[in-house]
Amino acid sequence: MIGSKNSVLRSISTILMGCVLLFVPGLTMKTVIIVIGSILILSGLVTLLISNLKRSKPLNGFLSFQGLFNILFGIIFISSPSMMIKIFMFVVGVILLIMGLLQLAGSISALTRSVWAWFFLVIGLLTTGSGIYLLTNPYKSAETILPFLGGLLLLNGISELFRNNGKRQQPPKYGETSVEDIPYEEV
Repeated sequence: MIGSKNSVLRSISTILMGCVLLFVPGLTMKTVIIVIGSILILSGLVTLLISNLKRSKPLNGFLSFQGLFNILFGIIFISSPSMMIKIFMFVVGVILLIMGLLQLAGSISALTRSVWAWFFLVIGLLTTGSGIYLLTNPYKSAETILPFLGGLLLLNGISELFRNNGKRQQPPKYGETSVEDIPYEEV
């Protein structure tokens, strides 16, 4: 049994983003920032449209604020991509560091139970190392990092699919004994 639908969709979207960053020729960080800005503006416009169509008044204010917020950030992304690249590289470095540390913690705790944990340990080390590298050299690595990020996202998505596939429903344990549901009949 594969893990939840959300985790599978997250894994597949991570794999797709990795493939785009890895295999699209001529992709630059400036292009990525402008595309993110365009997506934010589109998302903001859709959110504003939805908020004006909904009938619930308390929700309308929140949706309108979120839509305006997305549009504002989209305009900032498009109007000053160079500044956003620096911020983006810092944020990506922090995210990679956190993802790598979490992957390391999970794989270290599973080393005795699974051979795959060693594979996840290597991916965690690579992710942590890349996060540290981005935090120490965010400006230098901005243009050359896209294929590397694509490869990391691809590996991370694949490893998450394998990890979720390995999470089978184990019967719960009480003490050392397995607990099983048994069919019963009321009399």
